[in-house]
Amino acid sequence: VGPIIEDDKPIIPPDLPEIPSTKELYNILLIGMDETMGEAGTGNSDSMMLVSINLKTGQISVISFLRDLYVQLPGDYSDNRLNAPYVFGGFDLLKKTIELNFGIPIDGCFEVNFEGFADVIDILGGVDIELTAAEATQVNRFASGYATEGPNHLTGEQAVSYARCRKIDSDFGRTERQRKLLTIVFNDLKGSSLKEINALANKILPLMTTDMSNKQIMGLIAKCYGALDSEMKTYHVPADDAYYGAMIRGMSVLVPDLPLIRQQLETYLPLT
Repeated sequence: VGPIIEDDKPIIPPDLPEIPSTKELYNILLIGMDETMGEAGTGNSDSMMLVSINLKTGQISVISFLRDLYVQLPGDYSDNRLNAPYVFGGFDLLKKTIELNFGIPIDGCFEVNFEGFADVIDILGGVDIELTAAEATQVNRFASGYATEGPNHLTGEQAVSYARCRKIDSDFGRTERQRKLLTIVFNDLKGSSLKEINALANKILPLMTTDMSNKQIMGLIAKCYGALDSEMKTYHVPADDAYYGAMIRGMSVLVPDLPLIRQQLETYLPLT
């Protein structure tokens, strides 16, 4: 677990490097919830993936932010895990927390619970994915059907079981599986017409909670449609060399090296 820290101090050091800004970069935060869908901020954010799209170049990156990252919250809140701001203050507090610690402004958020995510995958027709023996065993424990080691076509229920696997390795492995799923879905959409993408959006959006208007979403789809031709690059924060584990106020957390993480984010984000 790492050292036990009793008297923790704010973790944001002075003079953190600024991440270069560009008006062409659009940042969307995808939030996965282990809760019944309802009002934003009804539970801890179980997974958080930042989808960054350069509207000029069409380049896309997906960055998982580990939920156990120990971060400073704005306002009068105590430092906490990154999965806490959403339950305290919904989209707004989570966006402010990410910008405060990691220097990335968030343009919009989408939240879906696991039941809704299963429905999304089923609407898309399922996903073809290769599983390890351990992954197949976990999928079979929590979903109907039968998955095997090797290539599989997963239903929405099975895909949720796959995305939630972490006991076979760690939360790092779990977020890697989530990024793998998102990459497969992205690649499956290649070749779709803008009309087909809009039709899918109309089916999927009612399954999500968002802070964006329908007009904003449809405008973003139109702007980002060309990015389907790009390769999606994926990363996780913190990287293996950018944190240490600790126990703080009874919480097992990942204490981030924020200066190093901000340097790494500058290379992860499709700024050019």
